[in-house]
Amino acid sequence: MSGIDWKLLVGVRERQKTVAMGIVARDRAAADQSRTELQQAEGWAQQQVLNKALHWQSTAGALSQGQCSVAQLRHAGAWSGALDTQIAEAAQLASQAGQAHAQREQTLDASRRKLRAASGDVEKAQQMAHRARAEELRLQEQRLDETSEETASQAWAARRPA
Repeated sequence: MSGIDWKLLVGVRERQKTVAMGIVARDRAAADQSRTELQQAEGWAQQQVLNKALHWQSTAGALSQGQCSVAQLRHAGAWSGALDTQIAEAAQLASQAGQAHAQREQTLDASRRKLRAASGDVEKAQQMAHRARAEELRLQEQRLDETSEETASQAWAARRPA
């Protein structure tokens, strides 16, 4: 025997694979969460743009009906500036959420690669254990054959006249 405890090695590799599976599950959950956060941030940003468009539609409607004073128009301009600030903040948050999600996806990809490697290591250890066991059985069979031949030779020699 080669001195390697194949059963132990396979067990170690299987535990490493199990740990890697847990890491993939954790990273997948984090990526799903970041995707949700990104979608929410993008939705909020779109809502801010829509709010500004609705504000100016309302202002334009009031102007066309002659129901808008100069003071109201100034107020509409000021409110439009506030909406621009909200749009910029929403865009920044969406950008940050996009970057965070991209990082989570990269982390997930890396953990998936590690899981594939761990799975390959398990398979490799199992194959090596199988080969070692087959070789051990082959050697035992060879020893039995040699022992049988030696026994038969000794029996033949004992029956042979001196």
